[in-house]
Amino acid sequence: MKDRTDSFAALEETLIHFEEGLIGFSEYKTFVLKQSRDVAPFRVLQSMEREDLSFVVIDASLVVRNYHELVPIRDWASLGFNRSTQVALAICSVGIVTGETSVNLQAPILVDIDKMIGRQVILTDSALSSRHKLS
Repeated sequence: MKDRTDSFAALEETLIHFEEGLIGFSEYKTFVLKQSRDVAPFRVLQSMEREDLSFVVIDASLVVRNYHELVPIRDWASLGFNRSTQVALAICSVGIVTGETSVNLQAPILVDIDKMIGRQVILTDSALSSRHKLS
């Protein structure tokens, strides 16, 4: 089984297709995941259809150990993902002042690295926060 961190690290300016779009942005289906050493471990998820639409994301397992296991199997299975090639991204809300940056762990973006497809889900039976503070 592949290490998810290694799989995530291999994603460089990769196109990801979202059949349903992202929550609140259902009309935008194709995004590119960009990385830069300047903002690591964060990445930018940029819409290919709308130039001014992008999200700062982070591998959720860097924020919460074993985060991947907190996502119900039904969410992974409903997407037909192979468990060894999946990652969960969390959208970040970047604060102006240190300590104000938070991540949305309640609505992860699930990505199958082999198929380069994704889906955002809402974890309804989770105690995870939509505004988890980064320290």
